[in-house]
Amino acid sequence: MDFRTDMPIYLQIANHIKERIMSGALPYGEKLPSVREYSLEYEVSPLTIQRAMTELDSEGIIKSKRGVGSFVLVDCKDNLEERMVDRQIEDFIAKMRNVGLSDTAILNKVKGALEDE
Repeated sequence: MDFRTDMPIYLQIANHIKERIMSGALPYGEKLPSVREYSLEYEVSPLTIQRAMTELDSEGIIKSKRGVGSFVLVDCKDNLEERMVDRQIEDFIAKMRNVGLSDTAILNKVKGALEDE
């Protein structure tokens, strides 16, 4: 995974795990890989992975059980999807405003793109 410089690595990892949960690659109720396994996968320290897992736990996405592992919470689906989509929309709008587009222009561009599909 290529990490960006504008966001802490542990948050990028947490977001990537959330995306994997939403896509079904990490099913609801499933046990997640261990901190050590994630550390190897993402090529970061176990402490960075632990911070990502703590973040996911505090957001109610996973539940960690000492000595057993971390599990994707079954009832986090709706909340997770809503937050992830809202964040993507907010980021998109902010980027479009940063390049000088008005809200009307942003809306027209989105409508046009949807019509082209």
